[in-house]
Amino acid sequence: MILVQLKGGLGNQMFQYAAGRTLAWQHDVPLFLDKDSYEPGQAAMYGLGGFHITASIAGEALIPRPGVLQKMFNRLAPASMRNVYREKHFHFDPAFFSLRPPIYLKGYWQSWKYFEPAKDQIREDFAFTTDFSPEIRGKAEALRSSNSVAMHFRRGDYTSTSAANYHGICAPEYYQKAAERYPGATFYIFTNDPAWVKDNLPQGIAYEILSGSLSSTQYEDLFLMSSCRHQVIANSSYSWWAAWLNRYEGKRVTAPKQWFVAEGLHADDLIPADWDRI
Repeated sequence: MILVQLKGGLGNQMFQYAAGRTLAWQHDVPLFLDKDSYEPGQAAMYGLGGFHITASIAGEALIPRPGVLQKMFNRLAPASMRNVYREKHFHFDPAFFSLRPPIYLKGYWQSWKYFEPAKDQIREDFAFTTDFSPEIRGKAEALRSSNSVAMHFRRGDYTSTSAANYHGICAPEYYQKAAERYPGATFYIFTNDPAWVKDNLPQGIAYEILSGSLSSTQYEDLFLMSSCRHQVIANSSYSWWAAWLNRYEGKRVTAPKQWFVAEGLHADDLIPADWDRI
């Protein structure tokens, strides 16, 4: 059994699922998700129900409750002998692939390297189950057949003091430089703050704001973003997944070089080598 602690929003949960699913796939064991690790009142944040995932929700009996000695063992023992493994740092941990079931994974696991061995399976698992409207599906088809660029602005919760000091927010200058890399393209805007974004878009671009006008759910936004031929992503796991799920062979992805403003964190293992960072 592989058990994964879920925390954070949809993009974070997708990373957590992908890492756990890869270990379960490699060892041919079931995958369970601990969605009760959220603080009270956050249960609505569970977001994986809109995909074809292969996992079960863990009941209370499956959640390890280690005592003091077991906690010490899980800190000091080799990775292959632990039954709870907590992420050590943000960048890729090679010891991950020495883990053996049963294991409880606690972390964010935000690197494509954790699921590279099972990437085709992960793509299948993240196929949407949502019954999108004809308008949404029609727009997606139009995006796939044109020189379209999804541009994501993450604001909302990122504008709080604590989040701004940890993540930072991509400045208008980043989007201006990114837009210049896609001459002649039409930019499709996705954001949780359409009013602010409309006043801070790159100059001279052809654009259409889809969030809040055509799309109204996180699945609709993700589906349409991933349907564009190219992506300009924010420092957000949500738009990261939109770019990764994009199947267009000639796609170009532009990502911010500075993913965090907090010291001691880097995104070298988060951004695939064939994506541009500016």
